[in-house]
Order: sequence, then structure tokens, then C-alpha cells
Amino acid sequence: MNAAQPLTREVARLLSGYLCGTHSGLRARGRGRRRAGSAAEIAARHRNLKLQMERPPLLTLGTKEWRPESEERSLAQELRSVLARDDVVDLILYGSQAHGRLTGFSDVDAILVLEDAAVNDAAALRSLRPHVLAAQRAVLAYQPMQHHGFDVATTSLLCSTNEALALPPPALSATSSLNGTAIPAAFSAEPRETAVRRLASLAVTVQRPAKWPSHPWRAHGLVAVFELLPVVYLQACGVSVSKASSFEQARELFHAEWWPYDALAEVRSLWPRTRRRGLERACQLLRNPWGAVAVWQHLPTSIPRPVASLLSDRCLTSLQRLARRMVERLA
Repeated sequence: MNAAQPLTREVARLLSGYLCGTHSGLRARGRGRRRAGSAAEIAARHRNLKLQMERPPLLTLGTKEWRPESEERSLAQELRSVLARDDVVDLILYGSQAHGRLTGFSDVDAILVLEDAAVNDAAALRSLRPHVLAAQRAVLAYQPMQHHGFDVATTSLLCSTNEALALPPPALSATSSLNGTAIPAAFSAEPRETAVRRLASLAVTVQRPAKWPSHPWRAHGLVAVFELLPVVYLQACGVSVSKASSFEQARELFHAEWWPYDALAEVRSLWPRTRRRGLERACQLLRNPWGAVAVWQHLPTSIPRPVASLLSDRCLTSLQRLARRMVERLA
């Protein structure tokens, strides 16, 4: 493993946690998260990175401007407003937002790309943070089930994209951006062992629950982790594939065992996107909007009625059995 890889990833994680607010305050408490780090610490770490600038780009991200329809149009307008800064290169959308295959289940997968000079300067980072938190409020108003902030990178970090963001090239094969900025992204060869470890870690995570969580935010998050397993399994098998096409490819390998993923596909199609006005108001009141999410996920509420019956005990145990089978096949 390249010695720079864990350091590069650590800097990107610290950047995301600090600017988006996901690794600080109530959001981090009790979840085993590392502290967000100060602006000065992050700036110093970024300045000290030794990146392979000569690595040729494999992909160009964000060449197509994001022009969403319907509800997403107001989200795009709000994000353009709060992120219109010289130190922001662009916001790159990937996943379902970029593909346009949206359901009420879909979250906002995005990479916030910053100028190197802004991240190298602690004062510039502190100045940028309120604007990124405002962008997080817009995302949470659009999708209360959002489970993560933006990935955050600089143009230098994108010289080692998969090392910094833990995203393989197929995940970024289709992207769009707020302003249509073309951003080169280079990748290094990922050892098979890295994908195998990622699969094993996910499999351990999904084995823990004895039943589906009763809170919709937590249930949504568990479904999302199960949906990552097929693409990570195929990557560990050496197959370069996107998440969107991984389900059909994995189905051919598991045959009759695959039925719970058909149930999850129905969950995705039926899950309604419902604005939560109380959560939105709490996000506006708190400096860090993720603090409101941390409180909300402990308040009593129920899973949406159209999908509750699909998340049966049998479905959960069958999904957990499939996760174990994937790990065993690679042993």
C-alpha cells in the first residue's frame, strides 16, 4: 500500500467532517467518530501532503451542468447561491442525481472541490465553513434521510481520487456539476485486498442489527449499506462496475438467494420523499444542522407505511446471510 494513501484519505475526511459538520458536536457523539480537527490542523496537513502530480487524469468530472427537474431545481438554485465563492471550484454530483434515476429514497451524492489555496489557509477554511453548512441545510431540507455530508477534495487531492475519497472510477463514470466545470481526476491502482477489506467491514456492520430499526432515518441508512454490498463484492472480484449496474450482475451469481434485493428495489421505488418542517426549522436554528439530525433520529416516528411491510425479519436475515456468503466466496 502506498504510504501516502492513509494520509491522503485522512485529510479528505477531516475536510469533509469540518466543513460539513458531520464529525463534530452531537452528530459525532457516541458513534465512535474521530474529532473533526481544527482548521489550522487541516490546513497544515494539506500543505504537507506529497501527491503524485505527474499521474495522468483518467476521468474528467462535471463537464455537464446539473439541470435537474421538479423538486431538485430549487435545491440546485440554493446550492449555487450559497456556494458561489472564488474558493469553490465546483460541486460535482454523482450517483442517482447525476444519472437522473431518482426516487424518494435517493440522497445527494456530491464532491465539493476547493482551490488548494483555500485549504492551505486556516482563516479561509473558517470563512468557508458557514457557506458549506448552509449547503447542508439545503440538502437536508430536500432529503431528510441524507446520511452523509459532501465528500470534499482539492484539485491536488484529485490527483489521487480513489485514495482520497475511497471512490473507484466506475462510481464517477457519470457526473454533472453545478456550473459545468471540467475537473480532471486521476486514480491509482487499488489492490484487491483493499476491496476485500471494505467488503468485510460492510458485512460486519450489517450483521449487528437483530431487527430493522424502527426510526425511518436509521432504517434508511441500513438499507443504503446493504445496497453497497453488491458493488463492493464485484469490485473485490476484480469486476469494474458501477453501483447502478451491480445488482443485475450480482443476481446472476446468487440466483434464488437474491430475492431480498428485489425487496430492497421495491423499498427504493416506494419510499416517499417527505419534507420534515420541524427538522428544517431545527436545522436553521442550530449552527451545525447535523445536530438537529442527531436529535431527530432519537425521537419517536415510524417508517413510511408503503415500505414497512417489505422490511420483514425474513428479509433482514436473508440479506445478512447473503453478506456472509459474499465474504465466504472471497476467503
